[in-house]
Amino acid sequence: MWWTEVGLPGNKKCIILIQARLNSSRLPAKILFKFFDDTIIERIIKIAKKSINYRDVLIISGDKKKNKILFNLSKNNKVKVYFGNENNVFQRFKDFLNSKFGKKYKYIYRITADNYLVQPKIVKKMISDAFNKKIDYAYVDPLSHYAGEVVSRKLFMKRSKISEMAKEHATWDFRKDKKIRTLKYPKNFLNLNHSKSLTLDTIKDLILMKELEFKFQGLRQIDNYNYLKKNQIKILKLITSQAKKIKN
Repeated sequence: MWWTEVGLPGNKKCIILIQARLNSSRLPAKILFKFFDDTIIERIIKIAKKSINYRDVLIISGDKKKNKILFNLSKNNKVKVYFGNENNVFQRFKDFLNSKFGKKYKYIYRITADNYLVQPKIVKKMISDAFNKKIDYAYVDPLSHYAGEVVSRKLFMKRSKISEMAKEHATWDFRKDKKIRTLKYPKNFLNLNHSKSLTLDTIKDLILMKELEFKFQGLRQIDNYNYLKKNQIKILKLITSQAKKIKN
């Protein structure tokens, strides 16, 4: 495992971890596709910086050799990067939190790098709620591509046995555990429809993303909450329309 630090740590209470790697099976190197002027990973970094002190933003990736492009990318964008377990994502997060730098944080905010419309307004609200309500895990139900998840450090530290699903989806076991203090936001959280949110995982998603880029210029803005809320019905119609084309 290896990591590099740019600048000094800021807020020791929460860090945004951007989960990213190049070796995606369905859409390889998807984080390097562009949405408007930025690659997806660069856009996610900007979203994170809008949500928290830039010193508390880190890319968390797999094997260094397989993801080495992220080293220069992180330096160019003045964020930190941590390389860890390629195949066990849960262990990757836990190892980071056990590192000298990771031990400084009480919470992590996990964002996957394919969710190019994560909303800073939502990120800030969830982090604030985690501290004010002293919860251990928070997420939008169903899991939203407009948001990430808040997880307390102690959840990772306490869990010694994990399911096979948790190796690929780091927070899987937390959502199934009724004993932990969980804050579950509804699918209409902050007046957005989270059941039909957008991600980049397949060629079909890429086509839809490019249609959004052409038809909804206001999404270019990093903090586009008001524009997204105003246009979400039109965007949902576009999603439905594309799904029908694919079926036909």
